[in-house]
Amino acid sequence: MPALSGVSVKSRQAIAVGAVILLALAWRPLSRLAGQLVLALLMTAVALPLCRWMEKRWSRALSSLASIALLTLTLLGVIGLLVPPIIAQIRLIITQAPQFLQQVRALWDQLRQEEWLAALGIDNRLPEQWFSRAATWIGESLPGLINGIGAGIDALSRAFISPLLAYYFLRDRETFAYQLSLWIPLSHRKRMLTALHGMKREAGAYVRGQMLVSLAVGALTAVGLLIVGIPAWLVLGLLMGACEWIPYVGPFIGGIPIAIFSLPLGLTSTLWALGVTVAVQQIEGFFLSPFLMAGATGLHPVYVVLLLSAGGMIGGLPGMILALPAFVCIRGGVRVFREAGK
Repeated sequence: MPALSGVSVKSRQAIAVGAVILLALAWRPLSRLAGQLVLALLMTAVALPLCRWMEKRWSRALSSLASIALLTLTLLGVIGLLVPPIIAQIRLIITQAPQFLQQVRALWDQLRQEEWLAALGIDNRLPEQWFSRAATWIGESLPGLINGIGAGIDALSRAFISPLLAYYFLRDRETFAYQLSLWIPLSHRKRMLTALHGMKREAGAYVRGQMLVSLAVGALTAVGLLIVGIPAWLVLGLLMGACEWIPYVGPFIGGIPIAIFSLPLGLTSTLWALGVTVAVQQIEGFFLSPFLMAGATGLHPVYVVLLLSAGGMIGGLPGMILALPAFVCIRGGVRVFREAGK
């Protein structure tokens, strides 16, 4: 720190405190700017294959502009088509959730009188605790969900600068990559860049494959639930697609809301809904994952479960979702360093 070599310790402390205060005051606009930057990077990653294909016929600038424009129009079209029914179905869930909970609770009270259930020795207090927690969550937390979705849509509408940033990231990607590489010490630059390339390759293959699987599972589940007449079919399908990022455990997590919202419609509807869920999971296991994932992780199920448990303990549900992509990314870098050391 040559610029601060003549500054006293107290002055340095005052400068540090002032920097922290300024950062705290500017946190909100900085967080918005960071969100726009992250969205721009995501758009760049998604549009890059299309941009490279277009560059075989057009110039770099025109290809970047066309790919970003096409991606932006597609995103706006998807948002315009899906957001209104999603909000309507969430409102339906908010209004009918207490009634559904009461019906499920009444069904449990009927089952509790059966002799075969009593013979199993199930603790009756545990479901009662679940019902109490669910009622509390419905009354306190669920109404805020619709406000959060509205805030997210508003944030997307304000992220108009992201497509512009993505255009420049695509057009001048080699320049930005070179400038970022200058931050790496020269003695470690070659190995670090090779490691980053390996991390990007392995993590990118996993994320792209898993994204396609999740979209397919969510779409098939939503269509199946619509056919059998389950309310909030779109929201439940999207939830199942999101849970597909959690191997082994995700389908059970996504299947619980489907069972809850189909039970009040009768046993027949519940069986049809669960049948749709099982059928989609069979399609995913036998057709989608083998072709789209093709062993992207190459991990034994025991290691996958341990990673999911660690991610859940560290970050809850988001930690479980990010556990495998983070591991695949780190594994790619470690593999490059290990091969370079031989």
